[in-house]
Amino acid sequence: MAFVVALLGCSYLRSFAIRRSLVDVPNERSLHAVPVPRIGGVALCVAVWVCAAAAFVATREREILVWLLLAIPVFVVGLVDDLRPVSAGVRFGLQLAVATAFVVVVGLPGSFCFWPGVTVAVPALLSYPLAVVWIVGVLNIYNFMDGMDGIAAVQAMGAGVALSIGLSANHTGLSFVAASFVAAAAGFFVHNAPKARIFLGDAGSTVLGFTFATFPLVGSGDGSIPVLAGPVALAPFLLDGTFTLLRRARRGEKVWQAHRTHLYQRAVATGLTHGDVLMRYACWTAVSLGASIAIQRGSGAVVLAAVGAVLLGLFLVWRWVLAREARRS
Repeated sequence: MAFVVALLGCSYLRSFAIRRSLVDVPNERSLHAVPVPRIGGVALCVAVWVCAAAAFVATREREILVWLLLAIPVFVVGLVDDLRPVSAGVRFGLQLAVATAFVVVVGLPGSFCFWPGVTVAVPALLSYPLAVVWIVGVLNIYNFMDGMDGIAAVQAMGAGVALSIGLSANHTGLSFVAASFVAAAAGFFVHNAPKARIFLGDAGSTVLGFTFATFPLVGSGDGSIPVLAGPVALAPFLLDGTFTLLRRARRGEKVWQAHRTHLYQRAVATGLTHGDVLMRYACWTAVSLGASIAIQRGSGAVVLAAVGAVLLGLFLVWRWVLAREARRS
């Protein structure tokens, strides 16, 4: 159902956005050359929320309701920003409030499972602020990385599968919601694959980031999902985003401003198509999915190998981009 709702919803929203001129007009920081509708995330979120409501009725899992109620303001501000710009201060203030509300209402454990058999006690004075930073950070990185045809949908499908597997034992409802994100992202991908006919928009990307940041926190409370499994499932976005952020900060650039220096953007700038670059990131996402599942079930050696695999992905993509840029110059 999530797939069908997202698929048909994107088709309708595309026609609606074109009639109302709700399109993303290319500028000097864009990777597209023609105006494209930018509210595809509405269809994706509606598709998942219908499934989430059914999951809550069936399981009565409190975390589903908390996530749903807090995802709505994230979605609303993102949608408003898609239609007319919202100041960075307002967006950041809301994100901090929503992240804080989530960790306070859901609560965090006194210790976290980093991988099977390894649990570390973390005092609340440290875990709660770190959890808020994690949620706000992932939410924004997901939004920043949503700048190329298909990339956000592919990352959503990979991370959704990893979280659905991890949550399936102790959080059936949340596992179902995560699987619904996979199906809805697939429906959206039909319209967003190169060359994209509709974009996700801030409404969709911020909700995806919020979801993939909060679900692992719920699973880490009882060891369903080791702490490392969540970030590893999101490795392509988190590593590219963090690598670019640190690189820009080292150069003294204003890191909060829009730019075209993510690795995938630099790759497209060398003359590759969106499809060419997406294939590399899809492979990296597949490796990250496998690594996340391995961390959920493996020993220390397996965990080290899994983390090494996703870091190797960053290194290979970086060297590939550098080689492309050197040949082009």
